[in-house]
Formats: sequence, structure tokens, C-alpha cells
Amino acid sequence: MSASALARKLGVMPHSIAKLEKAEADEKITLASLRKLASALDCELQYALVPRKSLEEILEDRAITIARERLRPISHSMSLENQSVDQSASEKQLQLLAKEILDGPRRNLW
Repeated sequence: MSASALARKLGVMPHSIAKLEKAEADEKITLASLRKLASALDCELQYALVPRKSLEEILEDRAITIARERLRPISHSMSLENQSVDQSASEKQLQLLAKEILDGPRRNLW
């Protein structure tokens, strides 16, 4: 569709279409403008945030992060006292704590 045809549908001057296109290219277009464009084109505007990971992965990652934060001071103290555990045992502790966090109330994840 030409800019002038779209301008007629929107009831605006053709130079306004160029401004809208520039706003879109600059990532500064407003939802209100997009809504008007959608309506003029007999379209439905859908605005969505789509997670990059599954909810399960997000929760697991968050539980691991919290578990690491909780274990860090303990691990640090033990290494200062020359009592650190091997990597395999540390990883097992981390996984167990993360599972405990996941099995608990979800509000504890945030």
C-alpha cells in the first residue's frame, strides 16, 4: 500500500506516514499510533512479551542463583579454614538446595 493510500485511510497527510515509519524505525512509535494503524488496516494489534526460555527453565535458573547466593558465604568460610569440599560435593549441595527452593513457595524465588 502506498503512503498516500495509507494516509487517506488514516485521515492524515502523507508526510505523517513518513513520520510514523521513522518512529517505528527508531523504536519510538507509540502503542496509540500502532493501534490507529491497525484499525485503519482492519487489523488487530497484539502486543506481547515472549519469554526466551520456558517457565520451568526460568524457575530452575532462579533457584540455582538463589542457592549459589546462599551457599557462597559458607563455601568462602570453609575455604578460609582450609575445609573446602570438592567440586562434585559442592555441585550436589547446590542442586539439593535449588530443588528445596523450587519445592517451596514460589514467592521465595523473587
